[in-house]
Amino acid sequence: MVADYHVHTRASPDAEGSMEEYARKAKQKKIEEVGFSDHIFLWHADGWSDFLVRARPVYVQDFLRFKEKTEIPVKLGAEVDFFQDKIEKTAAFIRKYPFDYVIGSVHVIGNWAIDEPSTKDEYSRRDPFRTYEEYFRLVREMCSCGLFDVLGHPDLIKIFGTKPKEDLTAIYEDTAETIASSQMCAEINAKGLNRPCREIYPSEQFLKVLYDHDVPITFGSDAHEPNDLGKNLEEAVRLAKKVGYAEACRFSDSEKEPVKI
Repeated sequence: MVADYHVHTRASPDAEGSMEEYARKAKQKKIEEVGFSDHIFLWHADGWSDFLVRARPVYVQDFLRFKEKTEIPVKLGAEVDFFQDKIEKTAAFIRKYPFDYVIGSVHVIGNWAIDEPSTKDEYSRRDPFRTYEEYFRLVREMCSCGLFDVLGHPDLIKIFGTKPKEDLTAIYEDTAETIASSQMCAEINAKGLNRPCREIYPSEQFLKVLYDHDVPITFGSDAHEPNDLGKNLEEAVRLAKKVGYAEACRFSDSEKEPVKI
C-alpha cells in the first residue's frame, strides 16, 4: 500500500478520530506512511474559521508529540483553501508552522461552496462549461502563486456529476502546463469514488494530460474518519499505472522525493 497523504483528524471540524487511531488503522492496513492534512480555512461561510484559528496550534503541537512516539512514519501537512484576496495571509500562515507539505484546494467559487450538498442546486443555475472554466482558472491561479506543494482533488468541480458537453482538453492542457511550471504535485484523490460523480479525482483523461506534462503525483484517501484511511487507494494506484505513472512523491520539509509505486 502506498502513502496516504490526505487524512483529516478531529482537528478538522468535519472529521473525527485521533492521530493514534489513524496510526493503528495504518498498521492494520499496511499503509506505509500517513500524511495528516487537516483543513485550514482562512474564510468559510459556515463559520469554521474561528474553530480552526483555535485548533491550528493544538494540531501542530499534537502532531509533533505524536511523531516522537509512533512507529508509523507520519508527516505534517495541511489542506489550505485558496482565496485570491488572502494570498499574503496564506503565505504567512504556511511560514508559521513546520509543514512537510501543504495541499492547496479550491472549494469555493465566489461565495459558493462547490462541494456542499446544501448548495449543489447552484450547478443547475449555471452553464456547466463556464463553471468549469471558472473553477480551473482559480486552480491555475492557485498553482501560480507558489505557496503549495500539492494540488488537492484536481477536478473537484465534478463532485455532483455535473459535466459540460464541450471538450475539456484545452482546459486540462492549460492547467497541466501551469501545474508543471509550478513544480507542484497533483493528488490522485480516491474519495470521488464515493461521491455522486463516482470517479477518482482527477478523471483518467485529465490524469493522462498531467502525465504527458510530467506532473508528479501523490495519493490520498481524503479520509475523515479512521476506518476510511487508505480507502480506494488500490484503485487510485491502478489508474496511475494505467496512464503510465511508475512513481509517486513523498515529502519532508517541503522537499519531494519520488518513490516507486
